[in-house]
Parts: sequence; structure tokens; C-alpha cells
Amino acid sequence: MTCAGAVPWDGMARALIAVGAALVLCIAGFGLVVYLTRVEDRIAVDNILAENLSRAVALAESDSDGRVDLRRVADFEWDRVLLVARDTPRATISRALGYEWKGDLGFDSGELLIFLRGSEVARFADYRGSGRFAGVEQPVASIPRERAVFGVRDLVISPLRPEPR
Repeated sequence: MTCAGAVPWDGMARALIAVGAALVLCIAGFGLVVYLTRVEDRIAVDNILAENLSRAVALAESDSDGRVDLRRVADFEWDRVLLVARDTPRATISRALGYEWKGDLGFDSGELLIFLRGSEVARFADYRGSGRFAGVEQPVASIPRERAVFGVRDLVISPLRPEPR
């Protein structure tokens, strides 16, 4: 016997099952949306490398006789660096690489430095300082590791001949 207005247990169980099934469908739908809209094979900017590079340029005149040696700043394995001018289209970068450029950047990035090991991207950074690069091919310059030394004077960054190691 039930009281007037009371929900029988089997009605409550059906309601809980329906709510549970709706939750499972919502979670499965959300998971499907995430899976179908994911972006694979993207390369993220190396923020620490970008900060170290920008700091090295900013302090070059006072700390290192106006020199920035990318071989020391980027102390990982790489063969050459692509110096890419600000606002260069992705298609231009892709042509220089020989395959699709999949680097993710922030909204206001400066010149890109794409460090390559063989033909593969090892890491990349964006220059975040107020200096400007001069004396390099535009929009993309390919610089071998052994020549990756720059001089900085009045925030103009230009290639130098590296000293023997």
C-alpha cells in the first residue's frame, strides 16, 4: 500500500535509469566531439627557448660583446635554423621545409626560428623582443649551425662569422 502522492519504487528506479542513460549518452557524445575535432601532429612553440633567445638578444650588447651564438642558446641537437620573417604565410614556410608547416603560435609572435635536425623540426621559437633582423634573406633564411652567430647593435640583429670553437 502506498501513500497518496508517493512515487512507487519501480517508478523511481526507472527515472534514475533514464537519467543515468542520458548522462552516459552526453558523455559519449562529448567524447566523440573531442575525438573528431582534435588536431594531430601540431608542434607547439618552445616558450623557454623563445624567452632565452629574446633575453640573449636584449642583453647581448652588455653581456656578450654584442654576440648571440645560437649554438649556445639552443643547446640541443640541430643542423640548421630557418629564420622566418614576421607574418610570413604558412604556405611559404611549408615550401621552405618541403612539407606542411604545423607549428602553433600565439597571436603576436615575432620572427620564427625553426631549428631542424636533418629535414625534421627539432624545436621552434619565436623572437619576442623589439629588435629587428637585418642582412638575412627574406622571408625565409636557412642558416647552418656553424654560421648561426649574430651580432646585435642598437637592437639590429645581423649575421656574424662565428669564431672557431
